[in-house]
Parts: sequence; structure tokens; C-alpha cells
Amino acid sequence: MPAERSGRAQYTDILTALRDIVAADSADDVVRAALTSARATARADAAFWMDAREDGLHMVAGSGLSQPEVHALSHIPPDRGLGGEVLRSGGPASTPDYSADPRAIPRMRQLLEREGLVSAAAVPVSGAAHVDSVLYVVSRARRPVESEELRALAGLASMAGELRERAAERARAAQDMRTLEDDRERSRAERELYLATAESMLSGAGLDHCLELAGDAWGASVHLEGPNGRPPRPGNPTVDRSRTTGCVREFRVPGTDNATLTLRGAAATGDDSVRVLAALVGMDLARHRAALETEIRLTDHLVRSLLDGSKDELRRLWHRALLVGLDLGVPRAVVAVGGDRHVDRALLDTLGRRVRSRVPGAQLTTFEGDAFVLWPVRGDAESTVLATHLAAIVEECRPHMLGAGIGPVCRRAEDYPAAVREARFALRVGVHGRRERAVVSVESLGMYRLFAHVGGVDALAAAAEESLAPVLRADTRDGSDLLHTLQTYLEKDRRAAETARALHVHVNTLRYRIERVCKLLRVDLDDPDARFFLLLALRLSTVVGRRDGR
Repeated sequence: MPAERSGRAQYTDILTALRDIVAADSADDVVRAALTSARATARADAAFWMDAREDGLHMVAGSGLSQPEVHALSHIPPDRGLGGEVLRSGGPASTPDYSADPRAIPRMRQLLEREGLVSAAAVPVSGAAHVDSVLYVVSRARRPVESEELRALAGLASMAGELRERAAERARAAQDMRTLEDDRERSRAERELYLATAESMLSGAGLDHCLELAGDAWGASVHLEGPNGRPPRPGNPTVDRSRTTGCVREFRVPGTDNATLTLRGAAATGDDSVRVLAALVGMDLARHRAALETEIRLTDHLVRSLLDGSKDELRRLWHRALLVGLDLGVPRAVVAVGGDRHVDRALLDTLGRRVRSRVPGAQLTTFEGDAFVLWPVRGDAESTVLATHLAAIVEECRPHMLGAGIGPVCRRAEDYPAAVREARFALRVGVHGRRERAVVSVESLGMYRLFAHVGGVDALAAAAEESLAPVLRADTRDGSDLLHTLQTYLEKDRRAAETARALHVHVNTLRYRIERVCKLLRVDLDDPDARFFLLLALRLSTVVGRRDGR
């Protein structure tokens, strides 16, 4: 034991230590103050506190130990040593020489000998109905611990245990209060998030912006997957599920066919909050579907009115156009898109996504099997790149074999009926003409665009073929080249020598072929009208003739 100290000095140390115990803010501070007070009360060189658990006593804190890290992992079985006796009896236990005591635990004996500690005492720290902890004091001198010292230590331990529990209760209450405040703050933040999300949805900001708001608030990446994102994976369940791999959580969006709201990252929010957002997303998708269906109906009606409306009908179009956000004061090119098959609703949706990704203000509908796009053109630059955009869209829609016909730019409602016919005519020229092209502008057809208003491609092709039918049959039957000879002869203004050189034949051969053509067609090429109509039929055959060669 340390050197004799006056009773007054020891009493002062004890009071100071007790004051520190009472003033301690945390449970750990109570234990440290209790160890200091215990050393002063028992005139001990060291003290340590061990908590009782199911498998025995475990070190909590020590004071005066020269190697505290060695004792940090100390463990005493519940039925061994002085601590085991304290747990069994509920009273104090002591020994003047721990190394010679039969209750000594070999490992604890080694640790105390390494510290030079000899005598030891242990007192219970009792809870409501059992011993919660054990307070140990040890000294380097060999001496018995007096009963008065044990009673004082037991009282100190009991008070420290009660104060420790109160400090722990205060800590738990403070933690509960912090948790409550965090929950309130989270609820407030999520309420603001839901309001901001709803306002963004109603203002037309788009789901991407709304999900970005949620991701910023939760500290995670939020995505909509399924019909509005990537295609849903086969076998996706229709109930919520969470996946721990990569911190991914998925929630079904109500009112959709297998769409999911996916969170990636350690999101600082609960599942219920995400389900509320998923419900908001579902309502917004339903609103967009209803708006889209209304827009489709109104746009269909509008385009049909533009196609075949009377003057009275055209005067009412301005009001209808505003209902679908279509400002007829904005110049728009009429574009016809189609192929060998009718454009169905699924293909129209695909076209709509491709078109609106390039020009959000475009309107689409179907009419008589083809898709029609009213493409805003606000300047010469946009008009120039229109064909490039359409060529890319047609390519992106493969394997559908589509073509596009670009009609004129309309600036008044009265311009649309003629523009629609010309756009369809250009489409038919590209899809069915011998010069196969994915995109054809009616402007590139020159004067042939006039034929858009006199029966269409099929009627023109039939008329051209009927005029040239005898020559076509002869070429097919005999393998001759009469049609090409006739066209070259007329284009060379009936100059025989020049025509023969172009065809790489003798002039006599050319004259023979021309005579045969005149007999087959029963025409006189000296007649200007006959030459005009034959050349017109040849040109129409080139522009609108069928690629099957009929």
C-alpha cells in the first residue's frame, strides 16, 4: 500500500472523487470517477471495473494499471476468482495475497504479478435484482482489506452503479431525442421534397428532374425503370423488393405494368418514403397517359380537319390547335412517314419518341396507313437539316423499312391540305419509285409535284405504263432495248448520230429500233404533241414507276 497519509487528506481525496462521480456527465465518466474514488477509499494502487454478462465478467475500464491495453481484453468466467464469488454471493470478497489464494485464476494471477500487485478486493455493483458489475481494487503491498474499507467500497460501488445507470438513461433519452429530431427533420425534408416533386410534375418539369430532386435529398441515385426506362427484366415481381448487392432497392410503381423505382447507393430514407414517391410517380405517369391519349385524339381530329376540312372548318382549327399546344402561326413542314405496311400505334409511339427527341414541339398522327409529322421549322437552318434528321430517324426505326416524304412548309391552316398530298406523293416516290430513296423532298421533284394533285403515284404509274406497254412487252419478250433507245433518242432531240454514239450502236441499228418503236406505239415522232406525251410518260416512269418492272 502507499505510504501512510493523514486521515484528513484521505477524506479530502474521497470527497473529491465522490464529487467527480456525482458531476460525471456520461456513464463512462462515472466509471472513471468511481475507480479514482475507490483507490482513494481503499488506499489502493489500482482499480478496475468489470461488467457481468452471460459468459462472465468483461473489463470496462481500469485506473493505475501500467499496462492497461493488456487488461482491456480480460475475461473472468462467471464461477471463478473473486469476481465469481461476488456474483454468486452478492457480497464483497478479498484476499491479502492473490497469487497464494486458491480462488485465483491463473491468467489473472500472471497479469497482477506482471504489474507487481498482491492484495485484492472485489465488491458488487448491484442492479435492481442482481449484480450488474464488479469493482476491483488491488495493491502492491500484502495486507488484508479491512471490513470498514469493504463496506465503504460497497457503498461507493452502489452509488456509482446507480449514477452510471442514470447517466446511461440520460444518454438513451438524449439519443432518443436526437433520433426524434432527426425523424422530424427527415419528415420535414421529405414533406418539402414531396411538395417540390408534385409542383415540378404539375409544372411539366419532367420525371427526370423530379427523380434528381429525390436523389439529392436522399443521397442516392434514383431511376425509373420499366416501360419508361429500360425494358423490364423477365420475371420481375409485381411487389416491392430490396437487394443488398450494391445497395440497390427496387419498388413497384403503382398503376403501371411492371415499372420500378430503383435506388442505388446508401439512401438515407426508409422504404415507406420511397413508396410515397413511387405513388407520386405512378400518378404522374397516369396523368401523362391521359394527356397523351387526349392529345392523340385531338391531334388526329386536327390533322384530319387539315386534310379535308372546308373553309368553315379551317376557321375553327385555330382554337382546336391551341388545345394540343399547336400554334398554327409557327411554320411547319408536313412530313409523311410510311412503308409497305400501315403504321400502327406501337410504331407511331417509336416515331414520336425519335422525332420529339430532336424537336419537342412536333405533332404526330396516323392517316390512311401513314404517319404524318407536323415539324416546326423556325428558320432556314432547321429546314436544311430536316432531311438529315429524318434519314437518321428512319435508320433508327429498323427493322421497319420506312421512308419519309417532305412536303412544303405551311404557314396558314389553308396550306395544309395541299401540303399533305404533296408529302404523301414524295413518300410514294421514295418507297415505290424506281429510284429507291429513304427520304424524298417534294422540292426535289420539281414540276412533278403537280401530279400529287391529280391521282397520286399509283394512277400516274399506271398511266405511264399504259402509254409504254407495247414497248415494255417487246423488251420483256425479246430482250431488246427499245425503251432505253426511245428515251435516249428523245432526250438527244432526235439527233441520230449523237444518239447512236450514246448507245454505242450503228446509226442503221438506231433507225431500225426507232421504226419498230413507232409501229408498236402507233405514233409519229414528227408530231410535237406525240413526242411531248411520250417523253412525259418516260419521265413519270422513271419517277413513279414500280420497281418490280411492270
